[in-house]
Amino acid sequence: MSDLLAFFTAPVIMGLVAIAALGGTAFTLTRPATSEAAIYRRRIAGTMLGAGAIILGGFAFALSSWGAGR
Repeated sequence: MSDLLAFFTAPVIMGLVAIAALGGTAFTLTRPATSEAAIYRRRIAGTMLGAGAIILGGFAFALSSWGAGR
């Protein structure tokens, strides 16, 4: 059990959240929209989720390369 908990370090958790945000991006951008306002809202939400995924993924990579969580 402690080996499993040792796996969940800060970089791993940030990477998992980045993957979840990337999945949310894909889900948001593939939903059909019926009006111009809905298309705009979908694109804004998808862009924000995608940017969050990129930023969190970059931070997770930086933390892991610095040796955080060992």
